[in-house]
Amino acid sequence: MNYPLEILIQVQRDDCKIVDAVMKMSGVSSISRLKIEPDETLHSFEKDNFTDRDMLILKKLSINVARMGQKKIWVYGKSCSACKAMALSEAVILSSTSVDNNRINYRVLVENRGAMRRLMKKLEEADLKPLILEGPEEKKIEISDREFSVLKMCYELGYFENERKASLTEIAKIIGISTSSLSETLRRAMKKLVKDYLKESKS
Repeated sequence: MNYPLEILIQVQRDDCKIVDAVMKMSGVSSISRLKIEPDETLHSFEKDNFTDRDMLILKKLSINVARMGQKKIWVYGKSCSACKAMALSEAVILSSTSVDNNRINYRVLVENRGAMRRLMKKLEEADLKPLILEGPEEKKIEISDREFSVLKMCYELGYFENERKASLTEIAKIIGISTSSLSETLRRAMKKLVKDYLKESKS
């Protein structure tokens, strides 16, 4: 079974007037996004106290503003270029937090490495300067020590060259095993490598 990959991506943009305004307010402790759509995004902001002046500024820049207590407000406004790109992508957005007025961290799920590469390409094309902060762990191919040793020996002795520098029989004599045993071990190792390569290259 294939499982989705969780990654943390940071992007840069400079076209969110709402976040720019909030960043200029004192005491801001949290900036996140609760709902991201291609055209509109619901932001969540927390700070010590939102003054009447703060609320007035945000109401002028947004579609709607709602107080969620003394220290938290929700602001619904036009999506910036980053949120629009993420909303239109294949990724499932798990969370989104602002690092500063220009940088945003998105934690997302993607179907596979092919989907991850497509997402990064789209973000680059949108000039968002994407950077993977936390990527999926590299899956180690389950090759035994014996299989690895055989692969390494065959490679070093030129077995995989277009014009083979050594045959399986010759390599088997060097290792001290039968040709049939070497062939079977090499076949198992190559099958694992090819299977892993095809799986990771799937787009």
